[in-house]
Amino acid sequence: MLLKKNDAPPIDLVEQIANEILNKTVNSIERELRGGSTYVYRVQLEDSTLYLRILPEEDWSFGVEVQVHSLLREKGLLVPEVIYFDPHRHISEMSFMVVGEIPGGNIINCGSQDIYDDILLQAGKQLAVINQVRVDGFGFIKRGREEYRGKLQGEKILLLDYLYEILEEALPLLSENGFCQADILRIKSIFNAGTTLMGRHEACLVHGDFDDDHIFSHNGIFSGIIDFGEIQGSSPLYDLGHFKLHDGQSALQGFHSLAMGYNEVRKLSYDDYTEIDLWALWIGIRRLARKYKYNRRNSKGIWGRYHDHLVKTVKIEMELLANR
Repeated sequence: MLLKKNDAPPIDLVEQIANEILNKTVNSIERELRGGSTYVYRVQLEDSTLYLRILPEEDWSFGVEVQVHSLLREKGLLVPEVIYFDPHRHISEMSFMVVGEIPGGNIINCGSQDIYDDILLQAGKQLAVINQVRVDGFGFIKRGREEYRGKLQGEKILLLDYLYEILEEALPLLSENGFCQADILRIKSIFNAGTTLMGRHEACLVHGDFDDDHIFSHNGIFSGIIDFGEIQGSSPLYDLGHFKLHDGQSALQGFHSLAMGYNEVRKLSYDDYTEIDLWALWIGIRRLARKYKYNRRNSKGIWGRYHDHLVKTVKIEMELLANR
């Protein structure tokens, strides 16, 4: 059976795969709708819960992600264990992997600010270790079937190509959607001055989507980091910028606690905090451009809370950076 990209595999096919590879009684399977880069299914066994993930792209492989999980677990980090991996499943013609469960749930509703801060302090320590892994090149990690078991490779050789390809596409879209010409000129000025800071580092592994949704806790204790479907080669400060961009969407704010934990492993300087703001701005611009492009293509004009948060935070970061 050959599925097309964006055709989510039906439950009965996923059950067939699970029964074949796990050799255990499957009590139930349900689709997890969070996340957009992979199809995820929650597989409930008699004694445990597993997650079966399937890549939509037929010519891609989970191989590099399996490699990353194994490498990080060897470093003692709390990321899901890979139970099974098939680079090219004959049933679906798609790569898939099965991972173990991280106890608890994401920290969006973890409770008090004190608990939230303690969890993020521990998460920051682990994030700093993730961001020490070297990558050959910048941008999304190549996921072709031939890429795994070798060096982790980004799509771009040069950081400037990675940065400005996004900006060249994004800024016209922002100018069509509420950002005035003065805003666009200010953004260009900020990055013309800031790329030296952003380019100080060799490319390192970044989670790529690091926020509350992917940080887990159990009974108020940090329990792990999930979902490495957006891994990239970038500055080691990219993930801190991503978190800062998304911080404060709930009643709790945690960037400073995350940075404190990170600082215990890798000291953060004044220049580092400036660079974090640059990444928060760049990621926010990219996220907004994706939304504007999608809405233009699908004739949609309704914005939600996430869009409003991005606009607000992007403009805050513009002011912070312009005044430095």
